[in-house]
Amino acid sequence: MSVLTIRAYKRYATRLPVELRREGRKTMKGLLIELSQQGARLSNLGRGKYEPGDKVTIVTATEIELVGTIRWAHDGLAGVRLDRSLHLPEMRDLLELNRREQSGVDWRYGT
Repeated sequence: MSVLTIRAYKRYATRLPVELRREGRKTMKGLLIELSQQGARLSNLGRGKYEPGDKVTIVTATEIELVGTIRWAHDGLAGVRLDRSLHLPEMRDLLELNRREQSGVDWRYGT
């Protein structure tokens, strides 16, 4: 049976390595696997314990920081609601970063 889910914002699939930082806890490496203007889904978080309501910062390799709150977490996955909605140019920049990471091309040098 198919279930139709209507969402307020379009979600984009990504595979972007990130760090998940929490106040007073060890920084964890993870993978940003889904991004929307108001949220993110992370995987590969290992055995860290995350609770709904935890304040976190998602940091990309280029030091882009997304601050938010854990909404749900289980089995190395977590959903994060961003404190501030991303503007479309910010979304575009993150999606372009993801494409560059996946292609293995260093765009800074035009090769």
